Parts: sequence; C-alpha cells; structure tokens
Amino acid sequence: MHVFKLVVNDWGLALYDFVNHLIADLGDNLRMVIGLSEDSSVYDSNVLVVVKELNDEVRRIVARAAIKTNEKHKCVISYYLTDEKDTKTIEIFSHVKIEEADDCEDAFKNFYNEIKNYIDDAVFLGNNYVYDSNVLVVVKELNDEVRRIVARAAIKTNEKHKCVISYYLTSNRGLLDEFKKVRSAIQ
Repeated sequence: MHVFKLVVNDWGLALYDFVNHLIADLGDNLRMVIGLSEDSSVYDSNVLVVVKELNDEVRRIVARAAIKTNEKHKCVISYYLTDEKDTKTIEIFSHVKIEEADDCEDAFKNFYNEIKNYIDDAVFLGNNYVYDSNVLVVVKELNDEVRRIVARAAIKTNEKHKCVISYYLTSNRGLLDEFKKVRSAIQ
C-alpha cells in the first residue's frame, strides 16, 4: 500500500481510514488495497480494492467506507473494486509510477541528518504509517529542547520535499519493534 501527503491534504490519513474501514467490515474477504498518490488514477480511480468474493454486500460495504472517509477528509477516495481473479487490473495498478516515493527517501535522509546528534534511533516507513506517522524517533530523554529540534527539522524538511515527514517522538524503545515489523513487512 502506498500512502502520501499527510499534512497538506491529508491523503495519507484518508487512505489509512478507508483501509481501516475495509479491514473491519470485510475481514478475510479483503485481499489487497493499492493506493496511488491522490493525483494519480487508473480507470478514474486512485485506489484499487481487491476482494476474494465480489457481491452486492461487498459493493455496499466498500461504498459506505468511501463515503465515510470522503465526508471526514478534504480529499476524495475514488476506488475501483475487483476480485482477485482480475490480474490484469491488479497488474496495471501495481505498476503505476509513484513519483513521491524517491522523494521520501531523500526527505528522510535530510530529516535524519538534522536530528541524528539528538536521538537514539529512528525508523523510517516510507509511505506507510503507524500512529499516523511514517518516522519513529526515539530519544534518551524527551524534553522541550529535543521536541523543538525535531519539530524544526521536520518543518525544514517538509518545506523542501513533496513527501511529508510525519514523526512520532518518544523515549519508549518498545515502539521500535512495532515500527520495525511494519518496515520489514513492506520491504
């Protein structure tokens, strides 16, 4: 799944909410969600939803999830719904060039270089999010000075890149495992 632009137009949050609705309501019938960047589309759709079995109830569930999501966010989930046998459509969505992906690596490198002397560890998830964040920043001691340094670095980085650094700042090293599991699942 690809997720983009949390701060400016909240596309990432919209996609996150949409997928959460689908997971909760479709369960094992949900096979895959491919989210493009908000401005990209295939068949006039920016999200592909793949299910095991497609029927009227599934159509209603996905439509309801899109309506709820679109009412909450300032962007539009325009989905294409198909079953897992439609390999042609899955292939087309899977190979859409997402230009922000390269920018995200550069954004993280820039952000990390700004904060590396003040932190213990950082985990970058690219275009994926945990707790609405694509970067976990772990510090020895969480204080106002460190908060300002990290916030300034994120603002400075986000002004230069298309990809948005949305960080989660903590002194809890236990979150490292959670973020690293997500990172290894997407690699």
